[in-house]
Amino acid sequence: MKLSKVGFVGAGRIGSTSAYTCLLNMDIDIAIVDIAKDLAEGEAEDLAHAASALGKDVDIVGGDDYSLLKGCEVVVVSAGMARKPGMTRLDLAEKNAGIIKSIARMIAKYCCDAKIIVVTNPMDIMNYVMWRELNELCNKSRFEVIGMGGLLDTSRLKLIAKRMGVEGWEKATILGEHGDSMFSAKTFVNEDLQEALKKTREVAAEVIKKKGATIFGPAVCIYRMVRAILEDTKEVIPASIVLNGEYGIKDVSIGVPVVLSRKGAEILEVELCEEDLENLRNSAKILKEWLDKIT
Repeated sequence: MKLSKVGFVGAGRIGSTSAYTCLLNMDIDIAIVDIAKDLAEGEAEDLAHAASALGKDVDIVGGDDYSLLKGCEVVVVSAGMARKPGMTRLDLAEKNAGIIKSIARMIAKYCCDAKIIVVTNPMDIMNYVMWRELNELCNKSRFEVIGMGGLLDTSRLKLIAKRMGVEGWEKATILGEHGDSMFSAKTFVNEDLQEALKKTREVAAEVIKKKGATIFGPAVCIYRMVRAILEDTKEVIPASIVLNGEYGIKDVSIGVPVVLSRKGAEILEVELCEEDLENLRNSAKILKEWLDKIT
């Protein structure tokens, strides 16, 4: 039986751990691509050893050649620069936008039919840049370029709210930017989650300070999105998607509820309460201002 193939562009800690998480939970072929050829090859070989230990008959390859992505049904993009001391958020966005554009050209050449999951930060902005480039190059649907952020933020919020004893924590949902303007949707939980939300905005920085990076949480969220697409689970999650009139918002990628399946992401235009709708539009306004600065 022919296995589904998943590509990972970026062999750093997020990319390699995401590939490992997917390998543990699914029978898939894997391709890892990175500008650092030795790193990509090394991660692929290490993953192949793990697959053998699990008794999995899968094909795992790695290198700096984007032709390795041929046949991929899903491509996870985590490649990009991390923010360095003295670098502004705008500096990071400009640098990573250039990287995303070059990756988009390679995806268009070798696997434009694949569903794309963008992880590179600033994620919502990079997701829009990826879609725009692919749309120009190979008429890519906006429903096939999906940003991972809302699921991770929501997972963090649920845990923090549970620890704080907030009722209804199970339905807590983050919408909007994967960043400072994210908000907890009162449409789903009409409890006071402001303190939990504040901690959610800060918790990634705390983890990074202690261990250098957030890895396991993002990797599991990426796996869940990959699985939902490959296995057509139609899981409902918050994810970043380019809007074209939904919620009165256009020409920006932002976190909203979507249904994930083999078709990609179907936007659920939930009837948000007035406060949530205002917060979503404010978050979109902030993201569009950022986009205007780098385009």
